[in-house]
Amino acid sequence: MIAKEELLLLKTKILPQGADTVLDFLASRNQQVERTHIVLENVPLLIIGRHGMIARIPVSGSVHKVSKPDEILHQLRSFFSRQETLYLFVNLPDLPVPTEVTELLKEVQDRDAQKEALRQEIDNALSIRDKDAFIRATNALNQLLGERRISNSPSRRFSV
Repeated sequence: MIAKEELLLLKTKILPQGADTVLDFLASRNQQVERTHIVLENVPLLIIGRHGMIARIPVSGSVHKVSKPDEILHQLRSFFSRQETLYLFVNLPDLPVPTEVTELLKEVQDRDAQKEALRQEIDNALSIRDKDAFIRATNALNQLLGERRISNSPSRRFSV
C-alpha cells in the first residue's frame, strides 16, 4: 500500500499530460496501489514517465496495454473493482529550481553557519572566561541578527 500523500506528492514533479487525473484516482484507491522501483513483468503495472504513461492491466486472461489517459482511467476503474494490487513505477524528474532560489538558499545556509560558529565562539569564550572574545563574538552575532531583521523588511524583500 502506498500513502495517499506520497501519491499526491508526485504532482509536484513534471508530469505527462493527463497524469494528474490518474494520480488523483490512484490516491482514492491507495490501499490497492504498491510502489515499485523496478519494472515488473506479469503483474498489473502502471508506468508514469516524463513523456507519457503506459498501463499493463490483465483483462480476461490477457494483458491489455493502454497509454492514453482516458483509456488508462477506464482500465483502472474496472481493475480496482476486482480488489487486486496495482504496481506503480514512477520515473519523473523534479521540477527545476530557479537559480535565484538556489542562491537564496545558499545565502541562508551560509548565514546560519556563521551564526552557529559565533554561538560556539561565545560558548568557548565563556568557558575560558575571555571577556574580550565574548564581547567581540556577541557583537558580531547581534550585528548578523540585526542584518537579518533589516533584510526581512518588506521594502528590501520586494524591491526590484
